Amino acid sequence: MRRSRNSKMTLLKYAVTLLLLLLVLAAVVVGGYDALGAHANYTQGSTGGIRSSHPIAGKKLTATPTVPAAPINFNRPVLAFYYAWYNPKTWCSCTMSDLPTIKYNSDDEATIERQVSSAAHAGVTGYISSWWGQGDHTDKNFAKVLAYSATLEKTTHLQFASTIYFESDSPSLEGQANIVKQLRYLISTYASNRYFFHWHGKPVIFFWNPLGNGRSLSMWASVRSQVDPHNTMIWSAEGTNLSALSVFDGIHLYSAAYWGIQHNNIVAVDQGFRAEIDAYNKAHHTQKIWAAGVLPGYNDTKVPGRKGTYIVQRNNGATERMSWGGAIASNPDWITITSYNEWFEGSMIEPGVTYGNLYLNLTGQLAWKWRA
Repeated sequence: MRRSRNSKMTLLKYAVTLLLLLLVLAAVVVGGYDALGAHANYTQGSTGGIRSSHPIAGKKLTATPTVPAAPINFNRPVLAFYYAWYNPKTWCSCTMSDLPTIKYNSDDEATIERQVSSAAHAGVTGYISSWWGQGDHTDKNFAKVLAYSATLEKTTHLQFASTIYFESDSPSLEGQANIVKQLRYLISTYASNRYFFHWHGKPVIFFWNPLGNGRSLSMWASVRSQVDPHNTMIWSAEGTNLSALSVFDGIHLYSAAYWGIQHNNIVAVDQGFRAEIDAYNKAHHTQKIWAAGVLPGYNDTKVPGRKGTYIVQRNNGATERMSWGGAIASNPDWITITSYNEWFEGSMIEPGVTYGNLYLNLTGQLAWKWRA
């Protein structure tokens, strides 16, 4: 009797164990696909790269976990200006309109990992990282951003490809000879990196204020003839002067056309830039790029020694929504966000004391919707 009962119990245990194993296996398979879908739906884009889109409620998604070996392309890039220059002594309400939730050191790898991860989950496809020259801590921290982006992709399947913001007014970048030297360093060090932002297979560099402080288009033409004679890269110039398109491959507005927000005509302003670039392309048989800017708000009134300061009110998220509306209505090639963490100028979406996660979450809603 005991023997028969034990045999039955043994069989029952085997059956239960087998059932549990099957349930676990099913959960792993389903969970694996859910983990992919929760972050990105990978579809082959027209440029040969990967387009990533956020899932929409009620919409069935498919996941293709295969990632191409070539540098990453996005069909609808969302790039946030990023600053890696902070240290614990930086943070003071005497110079900033708000403070971050976590007062961090930009050199810390844990800080960079947290920032990259939060931006990627909010639909940002990469940073435009302020860069002050070879050997500067902005250079070292940019290398850390690229390194962690590889880890992020392996662990979450989120893809994050960043580039640099060539700070033309930096002392180490002054003069044509220095510019050539520094660009050669950038190209040899980063341009072939898988996690450096590429567009249609070409590495991209953003240039701040290229025509300021005596710099001319003829100087930039000379620089380009030395470092990129065959136009194998894409150079985006900051500013509203479309004459830059004779040397550069597109324009972006770090200001995000804030005057359009203040006058409640941002749609018309952004569409005006799109129309001008389209007209240029038609006249010159080119494909110059329009990068529309998004601004959550702005307040540089506490920056020491700065003149001509101003405020763009945040209006509890309404300003960012309006800015996104104008950007999207202009049918941009790229969208830039000013900024992920420019705390001195008060344009950040990074979580802070006053608004918490409001702007990071709002960016996530709007960025994923545009990329869908």
